[in-house]
Amino acid sequence: MWIVFAALTVLLWGTSETIFKKVSNSDKDSVLKLISYNGIILGSAGLVFMFITKTEITLDVILTYLPNALIFITSMFCTYAAMKFTKVSITSPLQNSSCAITTILCILVLHQQVAWYQALAVVAILIGLILISINKDESLKEDTEEKQKCSRRVYLTGVAFALGYWMLDGMGSFMDDYLLTDTLTDDQLFIAYGIIYMCIGIICAIIYNVKKYIQNAKLKASGQVIEKKKFTFDKYKLIGTLIETTGQFTYTKAYFLGDGALVSPFIASYCIVTMILSRIFLKEKLTKYQYILIAIILTSLIVLSLE
Repeated sequence: MWIVFAALTVLLWGTSETIFKKVSNSDKDSVLKLISYNGIILGSAGLVFMFITKTEITLDVILTYLPNALIFITSMFCTYAAMKFTKVSITSPLQNSSCAITTILCILVLHQQVAWYQALAVVAILIGLILISINKDESLKEDTEEKQKCSRRVYLTGVAFALGYWMLDGMGSFMDDYLLTDTLTDDQLFIAYGIIYMCIGIICAIIYNVKKYIQNAKLKASGQVIEKKKFTFDKYKLIGTLIETTGQFTYTKAYFLGDGALVSPFIASYCIVTMILSRIFLKEKLTKYQYILIAIILTSLIVLSLE
């Protein structure tokens, strides 16, 4: 049954990541806004789910999940920041090779077992993700040497944030599987994460409005036109966060029902959906060898799902 929730997560997160990429360059404070959107929406969904299911959430449950929630929220900051600096078709597969960390830890620490053909599928997915991310950014083809250096610096900044996500997400996914083994239920984990994320989201929304207030004060003092921008919801960010939140629910179910050693690399393939949608809607070009790698990864996913 885990395969159904994992497949839904792949579709949902691939779609939401494409939407977030579309809006990531529309505002220099887009990272703060995206964290706020996700936190407020996910937290609201968690509270509604708590009242509907009557799941008991105590302070101990919140504190138990707090360290891992902060790891994930920091990783989300990294991935949203990476989107601002380079193409999502580069950063997404690189970030999602974090499944290697999760799978190795699940096998070594939790003693989870995988069949030989599943192990080969995991290796194929990991190699495919890494090779797909090796895609030279067109922004490095500027005419002047100065522009080339600037573009390269921006590109490397995006890769650095992607690697930050890679490390944090790998550790966080392993800890999710560990906590779901005998510490927390899947419902408790989903709700606790939502509540913690909502608190962080509200803080980010306050910071965003304070920054705008300070900027407007400076503009007014210098006699310039005041930028009247407040924290408001727009349809793309709202749709993206709703899809992301639904994916968070299916993600939790997949980890609860399956072993992280297999669930992690399967869900990591959502970057394939991102790349395909980015090619269609964001016009990000893919090379022939990347299409071949996508086919290999999709085949590996089928093998991974075999029992």
